[in-house]
Amino acid sequence: MRFRALIPMMNKTPLVSVSLVVRNGEKYIRDCLVAVRAQTYQNIKVIVFYNPSTDRTREIIENEFPEFRLFESEENYPPGPAWNRCLAMTKGDYFLGLCVDVVMDKDFVKNAVAVMEHDKKIGALQAKIYKTERGVKTNIIDTTGFMIFKSRRIVNRGHGEEDKGQYDRAEEIFSYEGAAPFWRREAIVASAVDGQCHDEDYLWYADDIDLGWRMRLFGWKSFFAPHVVAWHDRSTTKRLSTGRWDFIALRRTIPARKRMLDWRNTHFTFIKNDFFLSQLKNARFFLSREIQLFIYILFFEPYTLLAVPKFIVFLPNMLKKRRYIMRHRRCSRSDMERWFR
Repeated sequence: MRFRALIPMMNKTPLVSVSLVVRNGEKYIRDCLVAVRAQTYQNIKVIVFYNPSTDRTREIIENEFPEFRLFESEENYPPGPAWNRCLAMTKGDYFLGLCVDVVMDKDFVKNAVAVMEHDKKIGALQAKIYKTERGVKTNIIDTTGFMIFKSRRIVNRGHGEEDKGQYDRAEEIFSYEGAAPFWRREAIVASAVDGQCHDEDYLWYADDIDLGWRMRLFGWKSFFAPHVVAWHDRSTTKRLSTGRWDFIALRRTIPARKRMLDWRNTHFTFIKNDFFLSQLKNARFFLSREIQLFIYILFFEPYTLLAVPKFIVFLPNMLKKRRYIMRHRRCSRSDMERWFR
């Protein structure tokens, strides 16, 4: 598909709400907001959700970016819960969630709007996001969205690969990734459960996978557009390992607390969104991975087991959310199964 040609044909310029969530972001805040200011799309309103910080983040925003609305939170909220609150404070037809370590190309919003206006069933748009290294932009891919396997392993497409044009095709994907998601407001609001678009029981980590999966169940697409471009300074990884030792090396790049939340929240996501018959169909893949992961955690990451008590406490609520999701889904089991590789 060619989307650039569609931009002059747009009869209106929908309002885009940009929400940046930041805490102790002095290292990145200037580059991030300079890129927001440089956007070629004009109908943008920006809100900076400022979590209590101990560095100069607020001073920089107030002195250098006074045109952007600053909302000062009294307590710290991770991106998902903060974006829930920003959705309630904004009115844009589209909602862009930004992490402070992301720098957008100047045409990011313009190109994203063109894609979304072309297909009204796209609920979330995934950009081609590259890595930065020591503040320098590279052509190494950070993510082009999530893909999922029959084992229920979920990885970032293309992470760590040099861009040689292998991801230059615009296409539907399983789910967007949460560094710079671009949502249709109608879609994300319609996908809320118990009034929450991002599940706040998750706190942090894997809530993007959960929401992307749920949006698909509710009839909305996640779509990858390669000409919507950004750069991301990722501190952790989520890619397909090349072997057991590589798997261990990758796990060790992720902070311990994130590993606990990853295990807990991804299993919450399976409970809430997966079809039991699909799990049964893929049981040999799923159980094989679960057994190997349990053995690894038992010997190398026993502290991850500290997530189990809270998992049990939250389980009844997750089952309640599952019942709501399954009652309101529009996607069939066979439609979902085509995404499991």
